[in-house]
Amino acid sequence: MISTLNCGNLLECVLGLTPADVMVYEALLQGKERVDEISECVGRGESAVYKSLQRLLLAGMAYRVKMPLNGGGYYFIYRPAPKEKVVEEVEKVLAALVERIRKALEEFADDSGTRMSGVWNLQ
Repeated sequence: MISTLNCGNLLECVLGLTPADVMVYEALLQGKERVDEISECVGRGESAVYKSLQRLLLAGMAYRVKMPLNGGGYYFIYRPAPKEKVVEEVEKVLAALVERIRKALEEFADDSGTRMSGVWNLQ
């Protein structure tokens, strides 16, 4: 059954990322730090890169550093979270998913009626 599942990328499936988000993370791993550098690397507009960076920040896969400008003001650079941290986050999400599935199966097995709500509703 597992072999028939189709998920293009583990990070997309487990963390809800898009293929573009994964490309941006890969650019960060290559040392790209600024939105313009990342944009050029992945072949996407800066607006799209910024949205991907926001999803990566929320997923804990990246962080940003505030850098001062000489004439005042600041800009941000982005860095990848260490791969070990990403692995830990994926493992936490998978453990939570497994627990939700176990509970749904228990509800399904305990349900004396014919409803299958426990199997269909994993929210």
